[in-house]
This record gives sequence, structure tokens and C-alpha cells, in this order.
Amino acid sequence: MKILDRYISGSLLAGCIPVALLLLSLFSLLALSEELEDVGDGAYELSDALLVVAMGVPTLLVDLLPVTVLLGGLLGLGALANNLELTSLRAAAVSPLRLAVPIAACAIAFIALALFLQSQVIPQVAFYSSQLRSKTLMAPPSLQESEEQIAQRDSEFWTRSTGQFVRIGQVLPDRQLAEIEIYTLNNEGELSLMLQSERAELLQDNTWQLQQVRQTRLAVTDSSAQTSDSMIWEKLLSEEQTHALITPASALAPTDLWRLIQRLEQNSMSSRRHRVIFWKQMGVPLGLLGMALLTLPFLLGSARSIPVGQRMTLGGVIGIGYYLLQQISGHIAGIFQLHIATTVLAPGIVVLCLALCLLWRVDRGQG
Repeated sequence: MKILDRYISGSLLAGCIPVALLLLSLFSLLALSEELEDVGDGAYELSDALLVVAMGVPTLLVDLLPVTVLLGGLLGLGALANNLELTSLRAAAVSPLRLAVPIAACAIAFIALALFLQSQVIPQVAFYSSQLRSKTLMAPPSLQESEEQIAQRDSEFWTRSTGQFVRIGQVLPDRQLAEIEIYTLNNEGELSLMLQSERAELLQDNTWQLQQVRQTRLAVTDSSAQTSDSMIWEKLLSEEQTHALITPASALAPTDLWRLIQRLEQNSMSSRRHRVIFWKQMGVPLGLLGMALLTLPFLLGSARSIPVGQRMTLGGVIGIGYYLLQQISGHIAGIFQLHIATTVLAPGIVVLCLALCLLWRVDRGQG
């Protein structure tokens, strides 16, 4: 049976690899077309755009894994069905539930890969990608600048908004800024307030939480200073600057995202959007396992007489439908005021339950 498990697993993987390459290539080309629109802004070059697209591949892979497993399973295991190998296994008293064991094992391996990418790889590459995109906010280096001057300029960031100047010493991977200085001007254009903070964390939209804050108020004749452990500050950066400098919430590891949700709720802020992202991440294992198991009923049930082209088309329709429903599930929860976790996890739960029911029917000879 170990040989049988390896054979089925190898067939599934052999079908998933070309499907994954095809889908990743297609979506990467679409992403590249968007990045090319920013080439030439600031110091952002074509090589930077190519790197940003390449760093987005792990995120694309996680999003597309359920569809990839379904189509790859229909392609790889479909070859076994076309060669009557699955029929021979059924004739040898190998039940559909036994055939599902190596497929479920492959799905678990894919789930482990997805969790590893979500926790370790995606947060890191998303941070480096944001640093590359931050070049859109910088002027191209002049020929007179030395490498030391360029490095010093790139290590900190200055910006100006209505009534304030902001200096940022360093951008950190976990949506935090370090060594922040805020200089606020009064109506006469005179310096009236200076804030110094060791850390600033983006909570939501353009709301920041400053940590270890020293606040100095300046008057004509005197000044006063006070310190605080934390402070909420609005509009530290513009929307464009935040998008370019800060790692998006969707790229955070599940554990970091959950901690962010807790901090939002502690500060009486809405965490709805972040909860949608979190439960989408948690829904990946359900979708992966469901899509993997759904391949067997297609190949062993009444659908086994369907030609390969039609079978792949039907699988593509189901996969795309699942992908779209998964993407809009958060909006559906918001529009109809539904429970976030239940609504976002619903597509994966439905697919898994459907796969188990169909597999049970085929095993009982009702397919």
C-alpha cells in the first residue's frame, strides 16, 4: 500500500506543478502590468518592479493553492482514470476512502507549506517589497552623491503635512516605525510642539499608536515637557506614504495579525477588516483539504465518463467560483452584518462537506 500511496501522491503532484506554474505566470504578468505604471516615479526602476512582482509570488501561491490542487488533481489523477488504473484499483477492492488517504496526506503537506509561507516567508518578502516600493517617494540619486550619502538618505524618511514635519529614523517589518520625531507648527508658522517617540505602530487606516513618547510644548517665554507610555496620533503619514512604506495587514503572520486585532480592540477601534483577513488565512486549510478530496468523486463517480476537457473546464469553474467567493466573503459579512468567522470560513466548509458527502456516496456505490 505504501507503493500505491506514493504513486497516487506523485500523480497528484505531477498535475499540480504545471497548473501552479501556469496560474502564477498569469497572475504575475497582471501584477507586473500594474507595477510598470509606477516605474519612473522617484527612484523606482524596472528592476525594482520585477523584484516586487517576484516577491509577491508566495502570496499568490497561498491564494491559488486550493484552485491549483483541484485542477492539478483532475489533471494528474485524471490520467490514471483515463488509463483505467483507478478502475483496476476499484476492481482490486481498493475503496475510494482508501484512495483518499494519500490525497489527504498531500493536502496536509500543502497546508503545512501554506502555513509556513504565511508565518515566515510572506511577512519578510512583503517588508522588502514595501522598501522597494518606497523608492517611488524618493528622488533618483544624483551623480554627485556618494554611496554613504545615499545609504544615509535611504535609512531615514522626512515628510511634511499640514502643520507638521515628521522624521522617521527606521521602518520595521512589523508595521512599526522607529525613532520618530514630530514637529508641529502653529498658525503663525512657529514651532509649538515637538514629539519624540521610540516606536509607532499602524493600527488602522492612518491611526498610529506612539510608544514611549516625550512631548515638549513651546511657548514664547517658556516650555514644558511630559512623557507618556503611549499616545494615539492621527495622520502621521499620507495614504500614499503609508502604502509605500508599511507592510500591508494582509501580509502579516497570523499570530502578529491576531495581536494587532487585540490592540485595536483595547483602543476601542474597529477590528472588522483585520478579522476578515485573519479568518481568510485560517480558511486556507479547509479549502485545500476540500478541493483535494473533491477530485476523487469527479473521477470515480458519474463524472468519470466526462471527457478530459469538459472535466477540467468544470473543475476550473468550481475553482474560480470558490476563489471569487473567498475574496468577497468579507464584503458579504459587512453588507449583511453577518458573523465574520462563519461567513469567511463558509466557502471552505461548504467545499469540504461537499467533498466528504460525494466521497461517501461513491464509497457506498451510489455514484
